[in-house]
Amino acid sequence: MRRGEQRRVLTPGFNKRRNTFITLLWPKRRNGLIFNTYPKRRSREFKHHLSNVLEHAKRLRAKKLVLFIDHASFHKTENVKKFIRNHRSILKVKRLPKRAPKLNPVEGGVNRPLKSAVCTNRSYHDIGEVVEETRSFLRKYKRTLGT
Repeated sequence: MRRGEQRRVLTPGFNKRRNTFITLLWPKRRNGLIFNTYPKRRSREFKHHLSNVLEHAKRLRAKKLVLFIDHASFHKTENVKKFIRNHRSILKVKRLPKRAPKLNPVEGGVNRPLKSAVCTNRSYHDIGEVVEETRSFLRKYKRTLGT
């Protein structure tokens, strides 16, 4: 290749991705982290994650669950609002201020270490490896959360 010429690199044109919904429970204790991985990030998947969180809360015999969420578009759909209304006896939702990721403990406490451990400067053969690495990281993180 001559000086000044650009090397042509073939790419598939898009990146495959998986989305993980993460909920931290307080007070921090064993099993204080709930996560679900989905191929898409829509209200349907978020609602499924919320139902898993509610099931977990019932197993812990929690009487009330206060959920702090940001302003992601899938948090505000009519589908999710209806789900929250149907479960208002146990579920109360508080919204974090817009553009305030420092107030969201999942962003700094889980997402940042997750991205640096799993995504940054890593190469995987397929998306399945990324999902497995993510789950492995979150399981380890879950075990050390309460300590």
